[in-house]
Amino acid sequence: MAEQPPPPQWAPPPQQPQGGAPPPGAWGQPGYSAPPPRPTGVTIGSIWLIVLGILWTLAGAACAIGGSAFTGNADAENQLPGIGAISGAIAVVGIILLVIGVLQILAGAGALGGKGWGRWLGVVLAILFVIFGAFGLLGSLGSLNQSGGSTALVLTLVYVLGYAFTAWAFISAGSYFSYRR
Repeated sequence: MAEQPPPPQWAPPPQQPQGGAPPPGAWGQPGYSAPPPRPTGVTIGSIWLIVLGILWTLAGAACAIGGSAFTGNADAENQLPGIGAISGAIAVVGIILLVIGVLQILAGAGALGGKGWGRWLGVVLAILFVIFGAFGLLGSLGSLNQSGGSTALVLTLVYVLGYAFTAWAFISAGSYFSYRR
């Protein structure tokens, strides 16, 4: 009896999964996706918060330093009555503006990084500024008959719309902020 040779050892070519899905064990499997791209609205809103936060911080620092300078250089002989109280109030307002500016910068930077705390801090600040801006719009509507009234109205409108857009962009970008970084 003659020995038969062993059957040839060959395997069928690997089959590609249907629909162009990657083969098992490859990158891009479910659960290992790349982070979603940052929405343009979040980028614009974050930049808006950072730029206005810098302006608020500069204004607050100027008020705090200026108000405390008047208080520190006051002598009783050359001082108008009540100037110390006024300069103290200006310094306190400056410190409040400084804190608001720093919070806006933090919110804008956090939202750019996709942090949830940055998103919600930005939403809260933006909504507060929309509410106070609405009062500013009413005041600027009342000053339309005076010189510069229309300029104040346009600037206040831009201010309110910028914060309203920021709040809308941060609220509507849930998938971007829900991704765990």
